[in-house]
Amino acid sequence: MPSTVSALRAVCTVFAVLGGLLLGAGSAHGQTIEEVTDDYLFTTSLPEFVEIRSAAPYPDQLDWASDACSWSPDEPLGFDFTPACYRHDFGYRNYKRQGRFNEDTRLTIDDNFYADLKVICAGNYTCNGTAWTYYRAVRQFGASATSTADALRKAEVRKAEVPGARRAAG
Repeated sequence: MPSTVSALRAVCTVFAVLGGLLLGAGSAHGQTIEEVTDDYLFTTSLPEFVEIRSAAPYPDQLDWASDACSWSPDEPLGFDFTPACYRHDFGYRNYKRQGRFNEDTRLTIDDNFYADLKVICAGNYTCNGTAWTYYRAVRQFGASATSTADALRKAEVRKAEVPGARRAAG
């Protein structure tokens, strides 16, 4: 009889786990997609965000598309700004998709972008200056831009204008 009881417990455990997974399948730990978006955008570290982005969870609910910093250098002075541009695009695209994009939320997303850039710069004075240029570009042109790269293009922040940046071949 002990083997039957053990088997019954195992089956009940499997059903309980599967039921929990199915009931929570809409979002992590019962969060709304807006809460998930905010967590990825404002709470998750930038390296963790990059890992999450590569898995692209909730593809039917979240927009993971990004053109990074394509009109400006992704790696000015050897500092890779691409992850910050990815997260900034994620914020703009999903806040717009969720009907939450306004001037206040745009400022919060842009400030988060600048904070991400400063983390990447790790205190380097010249890099911080470049980060400030990128931030000012998204503040000035982000409302009318479709992405971080579009805002940087509108501000004419290009490879030739960032000290130490490599020019595009071609």
